[in-house]
Amino acid sequence: MRIFKFGGASVRDGQGVKNLVEIVKKYLDQPLVVVVSAIGKSTNQLEEIARQAFSGGSYEGALKEFIFAHQALTQELFGAVPDEVNNWLIQLEKSLENRASSWGQFYDSVIPYGELLSTSIVYHYMLSELECTWVDARKYVKTNSIFTEANVEWQLTEHFIEREIPELLKKGPVITQGFIGSDLTGKSTTLGREGSDYTGAIFAYCLRAESLTVWKDVPGLLNADPKRFPTAELFDELSFQEVTELTYYGAKVIHPKTIRPLAQRNIPLFVRSFLEPTGKGTKISEQEKTTTKHCFVFKENQLLVTLRVKDNSFMDEKKLVKIFQAMDHSNIKINLMHSSALTFTFCMDYQKDKLDALRDFLQRDFQLLYNEGLQLATIKNYQEGSFGFLPETTEVILEQKTRNNYQVLYRPIEKV
Repeated sequence: MRIFKFGGASVRDGQGVKNLVEIVKKYLDQPLVVVVSAIGKSTNQLEEIARQAFSGGSYEGALKEFIFAHQALTQELFGAVPDEVNNWLIQLEKSLENRASSWGQFYDSVIPYGELLSTSIVYHYMLSELECTWVDARKYVKTNSIFTEANVEWQLTEHFIEREIPELLKKGPVITQGFIGSDLTGKSTTLGREGSDYTGAIFAYCLRAESLTVWKDVPGLLNADPKRFPTAELFDELSFQEVTELTYYGAKVIHPKTIRPLAQRNIPLFVRSFLEPTGKGTKISEQEKTTTKHCFVFKENQLLVTLRVKDNSFMDEKKLVKIFQAMDHSNIKINLMHSSALTFTFCMDYQKDKLDALRDFLQRDFQLLYNEGLQLATIKNYQEGSFGFLPETTEVILEQKTRNNYQVLYRPIEKV
């Protein structure tokens, strides 16, 4: 059994959908689960629409553009809009009108429609070529109720997937959505942005698959973003541990949570190009071999937060425990940190709601200061000459160097 995951770029137009089906047709010798992301950049569109709707702003124009794009794609493929696609669009409109009590819950009630629409379109086209089944991932991927970044309830998820999916696979490929699930009350949840890779790993783990293949618009896993580094090099093989480190530092080629369930059952992960499907790509598996290539990861829109003790006492272990508990409760991930006698400083992705939650927890004991508009560069396995690839800066805010890794937080030069 194999699991395939296709990202939004692979289904951004009619030719992409046709190409996806052609790839699937070459791998029908084994049962196949196909996980598909939302079309193109439609998740970004939905996020903006949801933000406007939640704040009471005007979103109708953006929604019309979103609807038109999906109807145009179905017209290109079928000459008409399937009823199922129209039904999802109607449900989307209703969801936007129902204001939930919190932003997170509202977000998770709206955003899944990107995946539900894309998989419905792929399913209807694939059905014209071969027998297949469409399933709603929310029925199988069960989570807690931490909206926008839900955690998987593994026992329940494995139970539901094992109970039904193997039987459905006897009829042909099963098509489902990435990124989405539901909590124990049936409310829609999401697994974090770019979480479709993680969904692929969830199905691979629960079905004890032979492999998971992530199909992307790059030839495999590269040592840098090819848009920033045209000479980026391809990795033939990497270990689970190395990829975990790269995703921790912010490499976007694989969702950070993807590796663990695969490593637990020693299921190899392949990253391959849907543009060149015969290419070898990159194999990620449990192995001792490590790479010596230097790797570059850049994270934009970073926030440097400094917490200063109000009573001028030391920043001791008890205070650090309080800070880390608050960050855990606010669901904040640290990208870089530094401690001194009176302060604790850390770097995070800028998200206003999380910053506000952290301030609410800590403002009684700590003064909170921050700098925004920063970027974080990480060089893994740095070598002589690696630093020449770093961009020019107006100001270096914080830097750390270990035996193998170098990180620098900086304020970039503004483009005129």
